Amino acid sequence: MRDQTIDTRLRAREAVSLIASREIRTRVRAKSFLLSNVVLIAVIVGGILVWSILGSGGDDTQRIGLVGVDQAVSQTISEQAGASGARVETVEIPDEASARSSTASGDLALALVLRSDGGGYTAYTPDTVDTALETVVRGAVSTHAVTQVLAERNIDFSQISSEAAAGSGLAVVAANPPEPYRDQRIAVAMVGVIVLLMSIMLGGTMVAAGVVEEKSSRIVELLLAAVRPLHLLWGKILGIGLVAFFEVMVLGVLATATASLTGLLDVPSVAISMLLASVVWFLLGYLFFSTLYAATGAMVSRQEELGAASMPLAILSMATLYVAIFGINSLDSGFVRVMSWIPPFSASLMPIRIATGDTDSVQIVGTFGIMIGACLGVSWIAARVYQRSILKTGARVTWSEALRSKHSDGTSLGAAPADPAH
Repeated sequence: MRDQTIDTRLRAREAVSLIASREIRTRVRAKSFLLSNVVLIAVIVGGILVWSILGSGGDDTQRIGLVGVDQAVSQTISEQAGASGARVETVEIPDEASARSSTASGDLALALVLRSDGGGYTAYTPDTVDTALETVVRGAVSTHAVTQVLAERNIDFSQISSEAAAGSGLAVVAANPPEPYRDQRIAVAMVGVIVLLMSIMLGGTMVAAGVVEEKSSRIVELLLAAVRPLHLLWGKILGIGLVAFFEVMVLGVLATATASLTGLLDVPSVAISMLLASVVWFLLGYLFFSTLYAATGAMVSRQEELGAASMPLAILSMATLYVAIFGINSLDSGFVRVMSWIPPFSASLMPIRIATGDTDSVQIVGTFGIMIGACLGVSWIAARVYQRSILKTGARVTWSEALRSKHSDGTSLGAAPADPAH
């Protein structure tokens, strides 16, 4: 009995491996595979190059708010900004509270406030002050301080410079100090989510189309004479999944290398860590969708029926993508927090929330566990639907019919039919 069990497992692994190898060879040798990858590489690399070129252009006009600041300082700021090539606009604001709120909301690039104790100025910024803008403001307040001392005291220049320096200190206070490399992590996660979900959708579609092709041509009947239905199902999912994973890794490495060479990514380790996080969620997302697509393909008999049958899955996958795209601006909202716990939306939201730091280890582990449970549940259902539908031809089988149907030997849902080969 022990020897028979070992032999069965070996044959199962061999069957899955053979089916997976067949899928890999078929997909990789197809001209459409090579063409689509060349297009994707051109789009991603070209997009990064265009982004880097456009991003190196001139900045828009930056608004500087002034509270209690002498008009001469405002004029000096404008003059020094013009000399340095920066474009600034100075506006009067009523008080320090307005300076804080205006910079926190992003309405002002910087707010300059004269301190009541006469010890210089305080500059409020939304996050980090632009280096060129800070240089202009520091130069302006320093020049004004020197001018005031010259007008009030008749002393030598070295003493004037010393007193002016003491009165022109500029303390920069960020309303929302950013985490190091936060923007880069968000960019990597967002691009990764889009590429990965597109790969998931394409991989799932390939799985469903392959199932329908084998079913409509009756090749599946020949294959099932040699392997069990579940071996055929998992071999197909594994083979196409490996192809999709290889595509994702190649595209990810090329995108990371291009972004590093163009200066969009300063620290490659940041991109690598986020790429790894995105890949983990990609594997779970692919398993979730591919099994459902395989079951959907088994329920139809013609390629013409596949579009309508897989429409709910297409809508769900697009919703998963759009939740991430539109939720990136409100990751701390209650809606996004809740959706992060619900599969498959967690596959797109969690990489971004990990990148921004809007989550903790409890949620990361919790959502990961829930997603694994969802994948196992979906795989269990899809496997049984596949077994009950793959040999049925004619009218399209619905989900309810597939789940309620029995095997030809009378066994109910959840009980696999006897396998003569075993």
